[in-house]
This record gives sequence, structure tokens and C-alpha cells, in this order.
Amino acid sequence: MTWRWFKVVWAGRWLVVAWLLVGSALTAVLLAGFAWTWKSVVEAAQAGDVHGAAMRALLVGVGQALLYITVQGVRNNANEYIQRVARLRVLTAVARAAPGALDGFRLGDLVTRLTDDVSTEKLAWFLCSGVFRGWEALLIILACVVGMVRIDPALTLWAVAPLPLLVVSHLWNGRELGRRAARTQQAVSRIGAVVQDVFDGIRVVQARGLGSLAQRAFADAAREQSTAEVHGARLFVYQMVQFGYGWQLALAALLYAGGSRVMDGALSAGDFVAFTGFVLTLVFPMFDLGAFVVRWRQAAASLVRLEEVMTAAAAPVPVPHRASDLGIPQRLVTPWLTLELGEPLTVREGQLLAVTGPVGCGKSTLLAALAGQVPLAGERPSGPFAAWAPQAPVLLEASLAENIGLGRDFPEGVVQAAQLGPDLARWPDGLTTLVGERGVTLSGGQQQRVQLARALASGARLLLLDDATAALDADTEARFWEGLDRAGRIVVVVSHRPATLARADRVLYLREGRVVASGTHAELLTVPAYAAAYGR
Repeated sequence: MTWRWFKVVWAGRWLVVAWLLVGSALTAVLLAGFAWTWKSVVEAAQAGDVHGAAMRALLVGVGQALLYITVQGVRNNANEYIQRVARLRVLTAVARAAPGALDGFRLGDLVTRLTDDVSTEKLAWFLCSGVFRGWEALLIILACVVGMVRIDPALTLWAVAPLPLLVVSHLWNGRELGRRAARTQQAVSRIGAVVQDVFDGIRVVQARGLGSLAQRAFADAAREQSTAEVHGARLFVYQMVQFGYGWQLALAALLYAGGSRVMDGALSAGDFVAFTGFVLTLVFPMFDLGAFVVRWRQAAASLVRLEEVMTAAAAPVPVPHRASDLGIPQRLVTPWLTLELGEPLTVREGQLLAVTGPVGCGKSTLLAALAGQVPLAGERPSGPFAAWAPQAPVLLEASLAENIGLGRDFPEGVVQAAQLGPDLARWPDGLTTLVGERGVTLSGGQQQRVQLARALASGARLLLLDDATAALDADTEARFWEGLDRAGRIVVVVSHRPATLARADRVLYLREGRVVASGTHAELLTVPAYAAAYGR
């Protein structure tokens, strides 16, 4: 999977890849070669002529620095490029997904995957700087080990003795870091899902006094993320300490064994200085190689999560059959409210279903579920055929036409059906009239009529109107219902107006999350609680 992503983000830029490979290799050669210049300086000083050796050392150092700056600059630019390519690839897949393809992901989890998992730190750094710095570090290590073996194979064994222990530890840490990274991302997604649930059901949370439950849910999710982050950070630091300071043991062994050889005359001072230079040069590349391994595990966990989204987005989704009936399961489960509908309900095409009941009983939750916002405990209708008009109209700071069509053309009849005709006649600019931020230039009734026009303009066969006519006067609302063409449509409306309930083919009366009565308005007037509330 990692190699597949590498090929995708670098496609068409293989010359840059070649330059980074060659540039990293040259940087490794010059870095390792710098230890040899130390030897030449020491030997030249012993001979009484240090000028030539010092100039060679200066040239090698300056050349290595300039090359490193150039390679690093190309890496940084490539990081930004890869970030754009990776995000574009994921977001394009999501944008092209068939409606309903991503219904298996909660919104909070999906947002986390599209932001945190595709971030520069998690993905772009690894696919560019991480890979080429790892390549450079590996070459530096190999070059230094070769140089050390050429000077003294026995002393090299002393210096590299910690390596097998570090490799074994790295393999164990790498696997554990991968698991920790996956848990951390899952915890982050859970927090997003909890926040989404709270905001989606905020009216229910407030009406039923579930604030403490919401706080506990968020606290549990935050504690889970904190624990995962701390454990992962602890392991990360442990890994970095191993690679950053494990070679200090090699340096101690070198000072002991190498110093003894110099004093015995078995090793020249120049060779000892060069050997020490190689060991010191190894420290940072080992740290870099460790960082590469750690980031690889983190990136792999993020890539798995992104691949899950892209696979789901690419999967074909059966187009909902244009059935004449809407099936609603008998039970609906959300984090904050369980709706007991008593029995599966069927609403016929052309019918009007009204939902009513006291505040917090689950009316808006039911409509949100039918709109695809929360999962149903059973088969739920797919989103493409539903238009949802929530309680509070959501208007853009744009023209009336843009607010109604949302970028698409629409028949003029929807404006008349939504009872906006008289208002347009009074506005000189007609449909090009600009709506202020959040519809501030419109009255409450006008805002609701614009939202109704938007729902009708969608052409959806299922209209979900959540108290969307509450701000209309009785005459305007009556004209709206009389002018609404229900042919080929199913309309579900939340309302407290007896006149609207009387128009419905069926009324659901909810109390405390369950349907306590169902039937026509006239039939429900025999229920004392219903009659007391809606009998006028």
C-alpha cells in the first residue's frame, strides 16, 4: 500500500525523485568522507604542513553544506506538492462517490480521516522527506561502516556491538507503534463522532436534561484519546532515545579499545580520529532512520484508514428503486434517544404523514434519521431522494436564486408553490435580490418560504419538513398545502398546528421517545392528551 501511494503522488516527477536519490547519495558520501579529511589534517599536522589538508577539509565541508541545503530545499517543496496531491486524490474520491457510498462512516470519523490522517506530518513528510532521509541515513551508515572496517575490523566490532540489540528493539517498537497510532486515530474519530452526535441532537439533549450524559461521553472519548496519545508518545520517545543515544555506548567502547590501540602503537592517531569521526557521524543518521521507522508505522495506519474511505467511495451503490412506499422501521436508536415506533410504518406515495408531540419527544430526531443524518435500526432510505427542511432555515449570503437552486436551475413553479410570488413582486431585483448573512434581510416567514422553495426545487420524492411552516400565517400555510403537488411525492411534516394535522393522511403522536397514538387527526381526538393539545 505504501509503495502504491508513493507511485501515485510522485507520478510525472520521476526526475525529481532521481535527483533526490542522487543528491542524497552524494550528501552521504561527503558526510562520510569528511572523517577522512580529519585524518589527513591530523597526519599533515604531524608532518608540519597542515595548510593543504585544511583547505581540502574546508572544500569538503562547504560542498557538503551547499549540497545538503539544495537537497533539503527540494524536499521541502516536494512535501508541499505531495500534500496537495494526496489531499486532492482523497477528496476527489469522496466527491465522486455515489450518494450513500460513505454512509458507513460517521461524520466526525470521516472529517478526522480527511484532515488528520492526510496531514503533512502523517503523510506528506513520510512520502517525501521521510523516504529520502531514510535512504540518505542508510547510505551514511553503510559508508561509515565500510570506512571503519577499512581502518580496523576488530575495532569496528566493538563499535557496532549495540546494533543487533537496537534492531531487535526497533522491530518490536515498530509493530507496537503501528498499533498505538491506529488506536490514537480511532480515539480522535470517536471524539469527532461524539461532538457530531451532541450537535445533531442538541435540542433533545437540552430538552431531556442529558447535558451530564453528553459531558461524560465526551470526557470518556477525550480520556481514551489522551491515554492513546500518551502511550504512543512514550513509545516514540523510547524509540528515539534508543537510536539517538544507543551509539554513545559504541563511543565509550571506542574510547576504551581505540585509545588502548593508539597507546600501543597498533593504531595511528589519524586513523583513531577518522574512526571517531565515523562513529560520531553515525549518531544522527541512526536517529533519522529511527524516525523513519516510527513515521512509517504512523503513515501506514493513516493510509489504511484513507484506503478504507477511498474503497468505500469507489464501490458502486445500488440506485434506490423508485418505490411508491416509504418504509420506516419500528425502532430507531441514537446516542441520546431511542424512538419506539411500535410497529413498522409504511407511507404511500402521495400521502402526507404528520408527526407531533411535546418538545424533546423525538420529532426532529425522526426526520433527521429519515434524511440520513443518524442511523436507523434497520434498512434506512438512501439520501438522494430526500429533501430536508430543518426547523431553523439555513440561508447563504447570496441571491434568492442561488439560495433556492444551490447552483442548479429550477422551474419557476417552485417559487409560486412556496408562496414567494407576492414577495418577488415587491422586490425590484426579483430572484437576483441579495439575501443578507443568514437571511437577515428577510422576515422569518420569508426565510421559511425560501427554504420550502429549495426543498421543492430539489425534485426529491421525499419531503421532510421539520416545523418548516411555523413562521407562516394561517392563510399562507393553507395556500401552500393546497398548492403542493403531492403526485409522486411523500411528505413528512412536524407540526403543532391543528389545521396542518387535519390535512395529514396519518398522524404520529409522540411522547418521551415513543409513538403513543397513531391515526388520522379525527381519530386521535379521542385520545385525551392529544385532544387537549390539538383539539382546538
